[in-house]
Amino acid sequence: MSSPVATLLSGRDNSLGAVRLGLAAAVILAHSWPLGGYGASAMERFGAVGVDGFFALSGFLIAGSRVRNDFRTYITRRARRIFPGFWGCLLVIGFVFAPLGGLVGGHGWNPAQSLSYVLDNATLWMTNPTIGATLAGAPNPGMWNGSLWTLMYEFAAYLLCGAALGIGWVRRNLVTSAAIATLALPVLSWWVGDLSGAAHMLTSALRLFSFFAVGVLAYALRDRLHTTTPLAISAVVLVAALGITDEAALNLLSPIPLTYALLHIGGTWKTSIAAKEDHSYGLYVYGWPVQQLLGMAGLGALVPVPVFAAVSFACTLPLAIASWRLVERPALRLSLPSLPARPAGDLHPADLPVHVREHVDHRAAFAAHR
Repeated sequence: MSSPVATLLSGRDNSLGAVRLGLAAAVILAHSWPLGGYGASAMERFGAVGVDGFFALSGFLIAGSRVRNDFRTYITRRARRIFPGFWGCLLVIGFVFAPLGGLVGGHGWNPAQSLSYVLDNATLWMTNPTIGATLAGAPNPGMWNGSLWTLMYEFAAYLLCGAALGIGWVRRNLVTSAAIATLALPVLSWWVGDLSGAAHMLTSALRLFSFFAVGVLAYALRDRLHTTTPLAISAVVLVAALGITDEAALNLLSPIPLTYALLHIGGTWKTSIAAKEDHSYGLYVYGWPVQQLLGMAGLGALVPVPVFAAVSFACTLPLAIASWRLVERPALRLSLPSLPARPAGDLHPADLPVHVREHVDHRAAFAAHR
């Protein structure tokens, strides 16, 4: 029998960083159709699968972070992970991408509008999607960054997980609690359906939290959960089949198989990709604006979708690297004031593989099983 997930993911040679990089690349590929001007495609649905995968892995890793920390320490670390890179992205869009868009489109740029864009969206609630007419002429001119909307739900999941695991009964009965959420949330998502207007926020929350809950359940079962390659392949085939047939069925039935497959790949695939630096967040947040500029420049009319996606990835990667080295990693290295002394044997974030350091207690969460 294979080793449990706890063992597979406890070392420095796990591939969760590479898996997250792959999920970000899937999102860029899926966005190539609308942003390159190729029209609608069923393949766009796999961008949603990439986002779902991020939430599943977050649930697994974040549950461990909360179990190891008091709420203040936990949520401070979560905020340090999500906000600096997000704010940096808003600034780059407002004062680099928007001027370029105004230049390419010939409609000019107003710095006051860029400042409003940054300030209006700084809380993760994306209330101001555009900057004047800087997207005029783009195949999809509705927003400068259509990826950032998920970050509000990500942070909401952090808050809910942090609060729930502060309840003694939930913490003592984590398997039961997470199992209830795992079963209930997808059913609620299916029952509610695709609501319109402001109520669509409920649709999005139920869908994304469904995957987060499965990740928490996998963490609770980490010492007992074993994965196999045949089952992981079957899970991937099932998710792919659902993705090309029915969106409602995908949201209802894919949380468990998708999470299973990602954890199996992360635990068994040995690779040096993303082993030292985590560029997945930067790829995710910068992919859309890069593709907007490429679409405005007319690249979509010259090359097929795979080439557009590859160029998008190649142009986004340097921004992701810069975001990690100049913003995200320095923010993670900031020390927290007045922290309680760590019990002997606890692991510090500096002990962790860099590519998962955003989930500060990933490795420490498994200390008990060794």
